[in-house]
Amino acid sequence: MLNHIEEKNLRKLHEIGKLIAGPTTAPNHVEALEAKKELEVIYSGDGRINQKYAKETLIAYEYSKTKFHFSTGNSMLKDIVNGKIIYFFHYI
Repeated sequence: MLNHIEEKNLRKLHEIGKLIAGPTTAPNHVEALEAKKELEVIYSGDGRINQKYAKETLIAYEYSKTKFHFSTGNSMLKDIVNGKIIYFFHYI
């Protein structure tokens, strides 16, 4: 699920996850464990990843797939992967 995204982009996703307000759909236990395992492989030098971090990253991942830039139409995820500067409130 997350293993196609570079480490720096996953860290950016996690940062964005802190900005999300309102109701979100939390990943189920199995998805969170799978994401935790993937993140531990990707962040190999950082030690263990806790489940809360994995859940927050998954929430941001799902959120970023459904939010699009108001003028370009690009998804937030696409802009993150392409190294664009993310202005959170420019995505609707």
